[in-house]
Amino acid sequence: MYYKKPSLLKRPFFLIVFFIFLSANVVSQSYNKTSSFRSYWQINANGGTSLFFGDIKQYQIAPVSNNENEWRFGGGLMLVKQVSPVIGIRGQFLYGKLAGTRRSSNLFFEANYIEFNLNASLSVRNIIQKYKAKQFWDAYVILGIGFTNFNTELKDLTTKKVVRKVGYGSGKSFGGRTLQGMLIGGLGLDFRVSDRVNINLESANRVLNTDELDGRTSGFKYDIYNYTSFGISYKFGGKRSSSKEKKNEEYSYFKPQKKNNTINQTEYDYDYSKPLEPPKVDALVIEPTIVTIPVIPPVKDKIIEEIPVEIQVFEKVVVVPEFEYRVQIRAKYGNKISRQHLSNTYNIPLNEIKENTYNGFYIYTIGSFNTYEQAREKRNYIRSYNGISDAFVVAFRDGQRLNKLPQQ
Repeated sequence: MYYKKPSLLKRPFFLIVFFIFLSANVVSQSYNKTSSFRSYWQINANGGTSLFFGDIKQYQIAPVSNNENEWRFGGGLMLVKQVSPVIGIRGQFLYGKLAGTRRSSNLFFEANYIEFNLNASLSVRNIIQKYKAKQFWDAYVILGIGFTNFNTELKDLTTKKVVRKVGYGSGKSFGGRTLQGMLIGGLGLDFRVSDRVNINLESANRVLNTDELDGRTSGFKYDIYNYTSFGISYKFGGKRSSSKEKKNEEYSYFKPQKKNNTINQTEYDYDYSKPLEPPKVDALVIEPTIVTIPVIPPVKDKIIEEIPVEIQVFEKVVVVPEFEYRVQIRAKYGNKISRQHLSNTYNIPLNEIKENTYNGFYIYTIGSFNTYEQAREKRNYIRSYNGISDAFVVAFRDGQRLNKLPQQ
């Protein structure tokens, strides 16, 4: 009975899918969804070397640069959706050229290709370590599938006469190019330049489901080419896509402390089902302090007796609203952050920044508002104009930060 061997694309595909879902499961155990991560988009422009590995090649790895240079280049665009700190889904368009020389066979070839692929980037750093919003670098693995559309000319090395053509009108893809599927695997490094801009270095191999890319079908069944590139990315978006996630961010930014597997209810025992009443401020009765000081009027050649004068001195009283909304801009566990430093960094007047403590954190807030809508407008302004992208609304009662906002 004849047995048809599965194609290259069918065998590893399910392994790639399994690995992606396995990575997602690993990260779900260490990644807190209420952290500062927000899903975002990136657009990436890249360019670099495009090198062939197959039958028509002088040396197994190193390309030659004389007698028909094997060095070729490519460039492309990529759209990225970063769905979690670990997983990014990427669609890539790539145009490049390839060349190879085989002096013992007196052959060389030249090819050009147009590639479309869908791949996933898996962050190695964020699997091993906890995610940090402004980490400087990241290392990642690239796995994916795609299609390449190529034209190839195989030539005699001495006479430069074309021996064979692949594509160039005889293929099934657009323009008569030859269409073939491929698997992609590689590594990358990413470096943060600013909140919006990253640069990256990548090197990934493409394993084609054909041996015809170089125009010669012999030896290893699957031709390979490598694309090593330098790229620059611009990030946009980064906001929660649903109101539920937004509430989780603002209501549960800090987790309640647990003792003996139970939550200390005394710290969070507020009845939010009742409507909020307007702040009540009791009438302040300020008792004057009577001070008696001697006053000696200037009288020529005489000193009269001291005359007691009563002066009323009032103490300054600061009224703290019973309930208020504020916008939290920063927090640090165990140690203070200089308010002057925050003022200089975010261009916020020093007297607007308040410092409080909450569950061992020093927290820093701005404003005092009677309604959530007023605080939300201030939060949006701070995110846009002061560059604090993770600012959020919190509630205070009697000067103490609450665990969550009342239901809106």
